[in-house]
Parts: sequence; structure tokens; C-alpha cells
Amino acid sequence: MEFPATYTSCLLYLYDNHTNPLAMNKVFLPVMLLLGLAQPVCGRQAIDSLRQLLKTSTTDTGRAMLLLQLAEVSFKAGVADSALYYVQEAMSVSRRSGNHLYQAKARGMWGMMQVRANHLDDAIRHFEEARQLLENDTSTAARRMRAKVSGNLSVALGRKGLADRELAILISLVPEFEALHDTVSLAVSLHNISFKLINIGRYEQGYRYMLRNIEMAEQGGEKENTAGSYTGMASLLYKMDSIAAMPAYLSKARKLLDQLPGSRQWGIYYLYSAMYASANGHYSRADSLLVQAHTVIDKFKDRPNQFNYYTGLMHHQNAQHRWKAALVAAAMLRRMGEEDKLPYYQVNALKDMAELEEKLGHPLQALALYKQYQPLKDSLGQQEMNLRINDLEIRHRTLEQEKKILALQATGEARQRALQQARNKELLLASLTCLVLLGVLFGIFYYRNKRKIMRQELEQARQQQRLTSYTAMLEGQEQERLRLARDLHDGLGGTLAALKLRLDQIAIHPSAEAVATSAQRLDTAISDLRQISRNMMPEALLRHGLIEALKDFTEAISRSGLQVQFHHDGLEQISSSTTQLMVYRIVQELATNVMRHARATEMLVQVTFKENLLLITVEDNGAGFDATAGYTGSGLNNVTARVAYLNGKTEVISRKDTGTVINIECRL
Repeated sequence: MEFPATYTSCLLYLYDNHTNPLAMNKVFLPVMLLLGLAQPVCGRQAIDSLRQLLKTSTTDTGRAMLLLQLAEVSFKAGVADSALYYVQEAMSVSRRSGNHLYQAKARGMWGMMQVRANHLDDAIRHFEEARQLLENDTSTAARRMRAKVSGNLSVALGRKGLADRELAILISLVPEFEALHDTVSLAVSLHNISFKLINIGRYEQGYRYMLRNIEMAEQGGEKENTAGSYTGMASLLYKMDSIAAMPAYLSKARKLLDQLPGSRQWGIYYLYSAMYASANGHYSRADSLLVQAHTVIDKFKDRPNQFNYYTGLMHHQNAQHRWKAALVAAAMLRRMGEEDKLPYYQVNALKDMAELEEKLGHPLQALALYKQYQPLKDSLGQQEMNLRINDLEIRHRTLEQEKKILALQATGEARQRALQQARNKELLLASLTCLVLLGVLFGIFYYRNKRKIMRQELEQARQQQRLTSYTAMLEGQEQERLRLARDLHDGLGGTLAALKLRLDQIAIHPSAEAVATSAQRLDTAISDLRQISRNMMPEALLRHGLIEALKDFTEAISRSGLQVQFHHDGLEQISSSTTQLMVYRIVQELATNVMRHARATEMLVQVTFKENLLLITVEDNGAGFDATAGYTGSGLNNVTARVAYLNGKTEVISRKDTGTVINIECRL
């Protein structure tokens, strides 16, 4: 039984073990393309933070996004029940909002969970529905998502045993990832295609795809991915019996891994180095390398490479005629296959165990194992796909080419090694002492200087924040004064001037009509004066407190034609008159902005105070704006300044034609 190769990417992870049951003696573990969200930080802290955000989110789009993030974090943390609940909620919310992108993402995540649970029919159905949701959307985001969903569909098809459909999808994804300039996903697809072709005996085609995979990885520049490509090529060459060509790629992988001491790729590097040593009869070295491989693989609990390790160990012991040790490794593979519900591993392990029992002279045990092997093999409908046409010619050409490359590399490396050794002998003694001394001095200086700079930067940031808050507060006060001056001059001033002229006319030509007109204008002046007074310091706030003042304010807005819903909770606990006035001004400024600019018909004002936490939400159904482009108006800047003065945070969620939500959180 050949052992599979794995490929690791910083963005693409293998959640479970997937192989093609029809590939029997040459299987591999394809990489699942996950629908990544940006960068989530896994763990309980991330889940708690996202739950808090979900409680304050009031729009369906925002809730769907947060629910999908919660599902992904829970999935990666291994909390399957919570992940499934969040995915189902995200599906419901995104369907209600009509957002097909979020619906497709939820379907794709649901499918990955079903793959992990080995419910392959359900997984395939979810992936197909996600693809249908994105079928008519030609945007880059939709095409990228559809391609990754298709990649995950190929994994499910492979585990289901539908090898032809799996390979067809993988090959169709290559031009799509090229058009999207997605080099990481392209490299993964090329890797999977390569091993798929090797599994069915098409070595030359598989070799070409692996070369392209290495090219993509080298262009990406990510060291761990590139090292994984080199070890993948080494495993491919091992399967092609091109043992002599393996060191070139193992050497390239080693140079990169020396810069990555904590990489999980060390495990697979040690494993294939051991296989190379064993194939060349260096069994003691292979034993040592296998111990190192087992240590790294066990440290990372790397299940796919545990299969690789025990398969390689079985090959190594078999090569030395250690039939009992090889039998132990084969039995371990069988047990792991049963635990992970991978019958194709069980089939191969049973066959290997039967052959080893036969070599040990135990015909009855061998016969019993063969009896278990045959029906299980038949139930899987496995058929041999060993297409070895032109195999010897391909291996010969590859071997000759690699020999030439190795000869050139060996000559250049030998010269460089000799020159380097001469230089090292001359500089080692003097350099070592100087480097140690300089390192100690530099470390002391750097540490002290770093602490000083950090303290200075922290103090400057605090001063800048205070200055910004105070400047904005002063600007807000100045604008209040200007508005008061305009109200007095344009409103009350004009009314009183007209009233004076009217009274002068009454003194010359008295009449009842003139007196009535003057009384009406006097009422107008009094009303204007009350309005100005209310804007400066609301009478309801002074007499009855914050709740009544906000009610009075929102009811006044409703009478103007804009329907306002006002909800409050716990505001009676705010005793500071300064804080009450600040809260009133924030709500007043936000509501005024809605009336002036939003062209809205409905507005929600919600103010709560509990356990010293003040939450203010103002939401409208107006025209909205592009919040990602920032905002330059004085209204929102004044609000931000007041919130900063209260040591709070402001969140603005808005898009054109979808309304605006402003959330404010202050710890008083």
C-alpha cells in the first residue's frame, strides 16, 4: 500500500481525512478549500466578543455576517453543535434579507460540517445549492466563492468514490483560479490534481501538474507552502520509483525549514528523508529519521500524516524483513481506518496484514484476513486503475534529467562549501567574541531605548486624544453659539423688529385689527424664544429629568412628520446633570442629522443604562451613505467628540439606499 502525501497552506486547512476509495493502493489526502472570513481569532474570547456584537446589531446584514463568523470560529474550535446552530441562523437571516452571497457562504460552511461528520450526500447537496445561488452572479467575490465551494465539492465527491467527477471539477478549477489570480488556491488544486493522476497511473501528467504547483508556490513566496510543495514532489518521485531525484527536492525543503524551526512540515520532511534512506539501504539512519518524524507529527496531532507515518514505517520494516514489526504498523493503520471510518484504509491494511502473516508462516491467520479483505473490497466496488503505459519511459527520462541537474548542483555546491569553510576558519575565532559582546550591548541598549520610546509614544497618543476631544468640544460649542445667534437674528430678531414697526403705526393710526396682528406677532416671538431656550437647555430636562426630556424631544419630531420610536431602560440611574445633558445633546445631534440629511420616514431611538454601561442606538430607513469612505460633516464629528469625552466608542453602519445605524457605547 502506497502512503499519501499532504499539502499545508496558511489559508487552506484539511479538517478531516479524505481519500478516493477507488484508488486502493495509491491514495492521497486532498486539501479542502475553506470559505475563509478574514482572519478570525479562534478561542473562547473571540466567541464571546462576537456574541456581544451580535446583541447590539440591529440589521439583518450585520447579524448574518456575525453569525457566519461565530459559526467559523466555533467550527475551528471543535464546537460542532454551536457551529451548526449559528450556520442555520445565518441561513435564516440571510434568506430573509435576500442576500444570496451570505446564503451561499452559509450553505458552503454547512457542507463542510457534513463532510467532517462523514454525511457525504448531505454535504454534496449543500455544495450544489451554494453553487446554484452563485450561478448568475459574475462579480469577483461570487466567482471566488463559487470556485472554493466547487473545490470542497470535489473533496466530498472523492470521498464518495465518484473519482471521475472529482477530477473533472479539479481540472475545471485551474483556469478559474488563474483568472481570479488566486495563486494559493491554484497551487492547492494543482497539487490535488497531480496526486489524483498519480493514483490512476498517469505519472507523466501528474508530474507536470506538480511542477506547476511548485512554480505557483515559489511565486507566492510563502516559505511553509513552498516547503510543502517540495516534500510533495519528493513523495511523488518515491511513488514513481525515481529515488535518485528525491534529494534535490528534500534539500530545497530543508533550506526553507531551517528558517522555520517550529513548522509542522518538519514531520513530513523527516518521513520522506527516512523513506529515501531506507530505499538506499541506510536502515539505521532511516530508524533515526522515523523517530524524529513521529515526534513532530505526534506533537501537532497531525492525523493525515499519522497515516503517512505508519504506512512509511510498514514499508521500512518490510524492506528489512522485519515481518512482525511491519505487521504491527499495518494493524495500526487498520485500527485508525476503523476509527476514522475510512474503509479504503481498512481494505489496504487487511491485504498487507494477510501478506505479512503469510510471510511469517501463519497460513490460517492469513486466510482469515483475506476472507475479511475480499468482501470489504467488493462492497466498495473497487477496481484497479493501474494505467502504466509508457511508465518505464517516463521514469527513465525523469531519472536522466534529474541526474544531470544533480551533477551540476553537486559541483557548484562543493566549490561553494570549500570556499565557505576557508572563510569560516579565518573569521570564526575573532567574530565569535565580538558578536557575543556586541549582542549583549545591543540588547541592553535596545531594551532601554524601546521602553523609553514606547512610554513617549503612549503619552503623545494620550495627549493627542485629549487635544482632539477638547478641540472638537470647543468647535461644537462655537457652532452652538453661531446657531443661537442665527436663531436670535433671523427668527426672534426679525419678529420683534416687525412688531416694533406695527406698534409705531398703531400709535399714529390705532385700530382693533392692528392690535390683534401685533398680539399674534408677540405670541410668535414668545414661541420662538421658548424654542431657543429649549435648544439651549431643555426645560423638561431641568424639571423632569432625562427620560421626559427625550420623550418631549422625540414627540416633537414625530409631530413634524418623521415617525419616531423611543425606547429606554435604566436612565433614571444617571444622576449627573452633566452626563444627562451630554446624552441629550448626542441624541439631539443624531436625530437632527436624520431630519436634515437622511430623507427618512421612520427612526428608532434606543437609550439604555445598565451596570455603568451606556448604549445609544439611532437607526433610520433613509438614503444612507458610504460609511467606509468616512464622513466630514460637523454633526457626526461633534457626536464622536462628545462620545470620546465620555471615554466611549462610536460605530457607524451604513450603505447607500439601505439606511443608517449608529451605535454608541460608553463606560461611565
